[in-house]
Amino acid sequence: MDNRPLESRRRSAIENIYPLSPMQEGLLFHSIATPDEGVYVPQIVLQLRGAVDPQIMHDCWSEMVSRHAVLRTTFHWEERDEPFQVVHSDAGLAWSQLDWSGIDVEEQQARLATLLSTNRRQAFDLKTAPLIRLQWIDYGGENSRLVLQYHHIILDGWSAGRIVEDAFRTYQRRCGSSRPPLPAPRPYADYIAWLKSRKREATRAFWTDYTAKIEVPCRMTRDATGGEADFSSHHLSCDPAVSTQAAKLCRDMGITPNTLLQAALAIVIARKTGSRHVVFGATTAGRPPELQGVENMVGLFINTLPVCIDVENGSLAPWLQTLQQRQSACAEHDYLPLREIQAGRGDLFDCLLVFENYPVPRDITAEATFAVTGVEVDEWTHYPLTLFAVADAAKISISARYDRRRIAEQETEAFLHELGATIGEMAGGIATVPHVSAADARTANLAKPALPSGTETPNDQPLPATAWTETEERIARIWAEVLKVEAPRNSDNFFDLGGHSLLAARVVNRVRREFAISFPVKVLFDRPVLAAFAAFIDALKATAAPVDEHNAIEI
Repeated sequence: MDNRPLESRRRSAIENIYPLSPMQEGLLFHSIATPDEGVYVPQIVLQLRGAVDPQIMHDCWSEMVSRHAVLRTTFHWEERDEPFQVVHSDAGLAWSQLDWSGIDVEEQQARLATLLSTNRRQAFDLKTAPLIRLQWIDYGGENSRLVLQYHHIILDGWSAGRIVEDAFRTYQRRCGSSRPPLPAPRPYADYIAWLKSRKREATRAFWTDYTAKIEVPCRMTRDATGGEADFSSHHLSCDPAVSTQAAKLCRDMGITPNTLLQAALAIVIARKTGSRHVVFGATTAGRPPELQGVENMVGLFINTLPVCIDVENGSLAPWLQTLQQRQSACAEHDYLPLREIQAGRGDLFDCLLVFENYPVPRDITAEATFAVTGVEVDEWTHYPLTLFAVADAAKISISARYDRRRIAEQETEAFLHELGATIGEMAGGIATVPHVSAADARTANLAKPALPSGTETPNDQPLPATAWTETEERIARIWAEVLKVEAPRNSDNFFDLGGHSLLAARVVNRVRREFAISFPVKVLFDRPVLAAFAAFIDALKATAAPVDEHNAIEI
């Protein structure tokens, strides 16, 4: 554990400074808006069998922090017009040990669930490295667990697996293995440089054309009625025979398992919404093949992009192959930020498909004193319905993680059941696309909860134009300067004018100084309409003690 004072760690020598990737910008957006919701902080639980020396394991992970720049990276968004990341020359290791030996299995399982839940609620400070935590838990009898938690802004799943592999190879070497030292990794900064070299005009044109048919957002869930997200999960495992048949179908048709799952999901969404034009989100690997050695680089490469599918009643094979071709075309333009693709239209979807790919090592422990006998992944996103899928010749499993304010438990369970049935139907050898018609819509046009009688217009909805207050006028000037727009109305929504989390942070800092008050940036996310935001500022001015506008105020 690094016992240096926090300020000392913050001021460690700077190794590099560079911009954020598109996905990093998006994750920064959500981290600023909802820092305590426990989203985008994946946890990998490695089940270990055999003798583990916790001190050696600790030292191996300390070496990983020194080896990989992303583990020494912090994020900043207030000092410049664009956010940036700083690589420090050194950072400590957040490491802890727990002893659960002598406790029965059920109690160990309960404690692990509680630990993961507690970890999720302990927000990372993005301005302080490292953005990774490790916990080694002694289960007794040569059984242990290693819990790896990190902020998604520094790593994707593939990269996390690579670092675990590096750490375990280092453990082997420290225990006397003849393995050679690890080669120096290619820095993440090279990927950022590659991104900066892209000419985005053609890519923007591609996504404009790709999303042209989207007239309204594709909604699988209801609007939230208030309060914090209430997440839960359901799990689906397809029969092994279905997994085998699905793998054969993919080989025969020249498609990937990911394409097959996207096709099945599109069919189910079409039935649920009553629309043949389906949109949902999907994560892409984002590793450009022209960047030499990219498969071994670590960092955040994935991106979230819209998947637009027309569900047609016809022959299955050409439809699936067309989807594969469209997916390949999208891969050539998969680096554009989602906020640019959605600009001016709001969120296009509320359902996200994540095709998981965690290459956690199993074979490299042969020379070590322990083996990895199981892997669990605990991960949540801000989307009200996220599907985490694993698909290979051995198994197809899908975990649905959802917000119970937005979609009911029974709906989610039925949705997963139908998705599994559709996968089985296609894998079973049918010649045509499973039938879809308007009459098939089980829950088309999901009702949005009505506001209680007498409830005022929600804070995120446009308000009727009214006479200006002094506070509104002062805030409008700030919005105009930060957003680079002319004369915003008091009925305008900050995000409809092109605002995002980074600009929100800038606006909040300006408003704090303008009115000499302190409040979190989340206020602007909760009250994005200018009049509602100004009303909050007026109420706060009436009750809050003024603050020194020259002092730095943390978000």
